[in-house]
Amino acid sequence: MTAAPYIPPSFGQPGCTRMAVLPMVVAAAAVRRTMMASTVRVGVRSARPMATSSLRVSPIPPRSLVPSTRSPLGIRTLTSTPISRAPTPATTSPDQVLATYEGPLARTFTRLKLFSLGSLGMASVLTPVLLLAPGDISLAGRIGLCVTALATSGVSTALIAWIGTPYVGTMRLLRPQPNRVAMELTTVSWRLKPQRTLVYEPSFLRPTSRPFAAWEISNSAPAVKVGEEAVENVVAETFDVKTGVSLGRWIVRYDPEAKTKGEDGVWKAVGTVQVQGRPTRYFNVHEELLDEDWQVLG
Repeated sequence: MTAAPYIPPSFGQPGCTRMAVLPMVVAAAAVRRTMMASTVRVGVRSARPMATSSLRVSPIPPRSLVPSTRSPLGIRTLTSTPISRAPTPATTSPDQVLATYEGPLARTFTRLKLFSLGSLGMASVLTPVLLLAPGDISLAGRIGLCVTALATSGVSTALIAWIGTPYVGTMRLLRPQPNRVAMELTTVSWRLKPQRTLVYEPSFLRPTSRPFAAWEISNSAPAVKVGEEAVENVVAETFDVKTGVSLGRWIVRYDPEAKTKGEDGVWKAVGTVQVQGRPTRYFNVHEELLDEDWQVLG
């Protein structure tokens, strides 16, 4: 009589208990931990030579200090870019700044110009509405009201532009050469466009009799001693700050044929000033705010 093979009872049968299954679960967990530990050790051993070889073959470029753009997730990263060192120039800028000046009423004049231009534009827009709107006012009365509104707004805008255009917002005293000085004056036109005037010959700036202005570029050039050839110098030039386009300039031309005898008995050439374009001539500066650094102007 042969013995029947032993078949372990399955779950749910009377012979199966939790204590019988527990040793099998523990053994399976131990085998799994052993396999994972061996895999990690093999990976670490294989990764060490690769990292060492990569460090020896390709050097890591220096990391730039400037952060790159943010990623969509909001994480800031640093880009690795090579640093190129250029020779440092002797001076940071070609022109040495000797002194600076800021007009205290620059923003006030800008706001006045903006308000006057806005009122003029509003009057121009509302004039047709007033003419075509129904009402008891006759056509002649409406025309008179429109003309009065436009004239008042236009005159006030022109007056504010005439007063505020020469006002200097910022001014700098420069030294382009060791033995020469120049001036940079920033103004705002009546259309609220910033303009920069470079005065290469500050000796041409004279006191002016124009109201709401302190200086002007003189039309009379002093006589100087020149050679046999004609000499032409640029006294001042006005540029548009945004575009850099030259708006006009003042030029003095010395003709050796037109000479005059000076007080020292030396014959000197008489200069004639020519204006090209529409450069800025008048400047309104608070002279009481200029310190002793501006005394080089004389």
